[in-house]
Amino acid sequence: MKITIQLFSFFRQLTGQNELPLDLPESATVADALTLLHARFPQLKEADKTTLIAVGIEFATRTTKLRDGDVLSLMPPLQGGADPSADELLLTDKSIDEAEATLGKFSGDVGGVVTFWGVVRNLEGGQPIRALEYSAYREMADHQFRKLLTETHQKWPLKRIRVIHRLGMIAVGEPSLLVRVEAAHRGEAFAAAQFIIDELKRRVPIWKSPMPPIDV
Repeated sequence: MKITIQLFSFFRQLTGQNELPLDLPESATVADALTLLHARFPQLKEADKTTLIAVGIEFATRTTKLRDGDVLSLMPPLQGGADPSADELLLTDKSIDEAEATLGKFSGDVGGVVTFWGVVRNLEGGQPIRALEYSAYREMADHQFRKLLTETHQKWPLKRIRVIHRLGMIAVGEPSLLVRVEAAHRGEAFAAAQFIIDELKRRVPIWKSPMPPIDV
């Protein structure tokens, strides 16, 4: 059978490939595919313990069986009661306008709104930077984001969630993330916002690369 290997972030730099085809015997597993891939690109094996794996847009393990036509993605570690259809989720290459966080009119059952801005700082890993470049496996990021929002609704009786995450080059001082949670009570809104921020870094395939200052 034939599958496609898809590589993200610095794995692309290690191999010089965005994706490549791979021939496997029937009933092969992810582990079988990795064995062949590591033989071709030994540098990938060095990162094997921290490699995240997905088949399609779902996370997978090394024992997951593959089927003809599957897309197997290798990714580095991630940076780490209402109707969910009312939620808003956007992955965008454009700037996040301040109007996105503007409070409008609410129904009488909204008692607390928490808004969080994630802003690019001038230091990353203790080193000065001029910007961060965000990249993503967009289809999977969207899917995992929506699973996360559904799970958040199951934990707290929220009214609405809005999440906007920028991709591409974002300069120091500019926002890369907006999370807004509406709930009946402030405690639920604060807890849900914190949960979303923490979990998206752990579960949603978005990566950041620091851009060093330009020497003058």
